[in-house]
Amino acid sequence: MSLHLLTLISITVFFTTEAVSGEEKKKAVGDGVSFRPDKPLPAGVTSITWKHINNGVTIKAIEWEDGVTDIPNPRFKDITTLDTETGQITITKLKVEHTGVYTIDISGKEQEQRFTLTVMERVPKPVIKIEKSDNNSVVYLICEYNETMTWNNSAGETLNGSAHQPKGEFINVTKTGNPEIFYTCTLQNAVSEETSDPVYERDLFKERVPKPVIITVKTDNPDVVYLRCEYNETIIWKNSAGETLTGSTITPKGEFITVKKTGNPEISYTCTLQNTVSEETSDPVYERDLFKESNKGCVVAAVIPSVTMIIIMILFL
Repeated sequence: MSLHLLTLISITVFFTTEAVSGEEKKKAVGDGVSFRPDKPLPAGVTSITWKHINNGVTIKAIEWEDGVTDIPNPRFKDITTLDTETGQITITKLKVEHTGVYTIDISGKEQEQRFTLTVMERVPKPVIKIEKSDNNSVVYLICEYNETMTWNNSAGETLNGSAHQPKGEFINVTKTGNPEIFYTCTLQNAVSEETSDPVYERDLFKERVPKPVIITVKTDNPDVVYLRCEYNETIIWKNSAGETLTGSTITPKGEFITVKKTGNPEISYTCTLQNTVSEETSDPVYERDLFKESNKGCVVAAVIPSVTMIIIMILFL
């Protein structure tokens, strides 16, 4: 084969590749995208049709002919526009289903240029989980996500994570004695990036909370009592129906709730203490123990015999 023929073949391949090449874009769900032919539209255009190809299925995204624009497929309704001067298509409020290859027909002739779109969900904002170890000076920080992730500390250093099953990564954190050191986990994909809230060393090596004990305080009203939980940790009050109750602050520490008699002796109340490494809940306090009946009946029964004895003694005098 002559050098001249090889050169012609090379040039032909080069121009063919250039002719069918197009744009490739990656977008997040909710974003917008625009594609435009790489050449100006020729004079006398009678129609423009954009097509969407995905998994071997071709549908019309938008078409214009004789001055009338039509969007025949519901997938592109109300989110797709066409600039008939340039041939540019614009799609807003993208969904994953808009992923695929887009082609354009001009005056009934399909152009060789291809436009590839990939629509992806944004990564979520990660939340770091804390897991204690047998060593009180070491904890595990876990980021349970499938996306690409990066661990950093407050010095800006990138830390190497280890694989966590069934998904994600974890890092070992050793106590340094500096409560202001913190760690973050960042998730990334081609269209978005999110970083967790920082987790500080001061919150990683706290002592476990104790099991709380509820203190009962009587009031002047026999149908009302105060329940007190006198601790510095985060406090959560609940009743036996699972409802979270709002506590009031106690000085110097803790919270109390006001409990009114309902007549149901099986209603109970608990106080839960929480910190970043542990959680403990008190034994339940039941209404039957908060509003026990007094012994007034016994007192009356004891008084009656005494009065009778006094009357008998008077009669014998």
